[in-house]
Amino acid sequence: MRDVVLQWDTSKIIKNENEFFTLFEKVESRIPEIEKLVSSLRPDMTKEEFKKTILFMESVKEDTSRLGAYVHLLLSGNIKSQRAMKYEIMLKNLHARIAEKKRPFSHWLKGFSVKGLKRLDKHNAKRLFSSVPKLEHALHYSRLAAKHTLSEKEEKIILLKDMSGIDVVSSLYDKIVNDMRFEITFGSKKRKLPLEAVSPLFHSRDARKRREAYNAVMKGYGKEKEKLFSIYAAIVRDWHTEMELRKYPSPISMRNFANELDDKTVDALILSCTENRNVFWDFFRAKAKLLSERKLSRFDLYAPLGRESAKIPFSDACNIVLESLENFSHEFKKKAKMLLSEGHVDSHPRKNKMSGGFCMSVTPKIPPYILLNYMGRHFDVTTLAHELGHAIHDMYASSNPISVSHAQLPLCETASTFSEMIVFERMLEDAKEGEKLYILSHKISEFYATISRQNYFVKFELKAHEKIPEGVTENELSNIYIKNLK
Repeated sequence: MRDVVLQWDTSKIIKNENEFFTLFEKVESRIPEIEKLVSSLRPDMTKEEFKKTILFMESVKEDTSRLGAYVHLLLSGNIKSQRAMKYEIMLKNLHARIAEKKRPFSHWLKGFSVKGLKRLDKHNAKRLFSSVPKLEHALHYSRLAAKHTLSEKEEKIILLKDMSGIDVVSSLYDKIVNDMRFEITFGSKKRKLPLEAVSPLFHSRDARKRREAYNAVMKGYGKEKEKLFSIYAAIVRDWHTEMELRKYPSPISMRNFANELDDKTVDALILSCTENRNVFWDFFRAKAKLLSERKLSRFDLYAPLGRESAKIPFSDACNIVLESLENFSHEFKKKAKMLLSEGHVDSHPRKNKMSGGFCMSVTPKIPPYILLNYMGRHFDVTTLAHELGHAIHDMYASSNPISVSHAQLPLCETASTFSEMIVFERMLEDAKEGEKLYILSHKISEFYATISRQNYFVKFELKAHEKIPEGVTENELSNIYIKNLK
């Protein structure tokens, strides 16, 4: 019996091509109104006038978010869609025009002097911001960002530069990686497969297959190393330039500020993860013994222990997740079930579909959309739970204005990991004896990948951001990474 396969119903965002162009034209027609509202800004304006202006800006953002989400989903479902690529270019141009008209508003809110307007002082900022309580914190935080904000002309140049420069470079990386194929031998036959078909072999019980899969991926990436190095180096240099222009103390400070985190907090986290890496040494020593190996090789890190359950049909995965969430909160289950049953999930891999998984917010009025590449493995079930956790979190925040309806990254991942752990505990409880070892060891491996491995990615990036602006070759950068890992 064929398993259920889900695909998105994007008509909940935009019904068809005609509606896309109608909404596009509507947003275009509101650009002069943005300019008119900006010209009427005054420090002594009434709270009602200010609130009306803010709500108008929020409504424009909701419309552009619908357009953007629709195009992103089209591209994610088919990264080679010419129609979606055309829409993407149209949207970038529209965003640039809107940003140009809104920029004086943003600068005025931050307390800058803006031509034709009286500067918004601290007292009146506090008075006006109180008229929109759910946006009050964000508005005050934007004034803190003033020290990292450039002049209106400079901000315009950076936006246009990004659109035709670094944004294109990042998009090029996605296209290169999605087109990559890795040669694997099955018996006497060689096949070229995409990454999502090769990566499951990292978890194979057959050590030879694990080694072959790893070497195939390294060889595949190795063929593209000059291109990938050029892309990465360009992104780092661009980031470094903007860091200096905006007067951030370090490259990571830009990211921390966006996440509303103090540098010292993040430094402490990096240090703690580094100092406690021996927790994973203990795990890998134990794993080597269980695999009857003196020492683990690089290919054994994700080798399975215990007995894996059979492939889990997607319909069963949905039931496992829904029942697990029900045991925690009926409302959690209700929200997850709605997403699964009403066209908000794209479940299985297909040609030209984006790899990996994500949960994408649209607007507070439209529930999020989830991309999966479900293969029936144990961890595909917890991935489903993870992405549903993001979506449920967003749905609980749907009473907020669009500008503050989506939490910063650290809080987002807290919600998704929480949902994932609820399902993990259920699956562990239901597992048979041999399967428990498999589930537990796999979860600890995930902890390693999420905590230690990601920590060392960050440590590498800190070094890369230091060395690339000074000048470094691809081999030197590779050596920095290997030395860091050792």
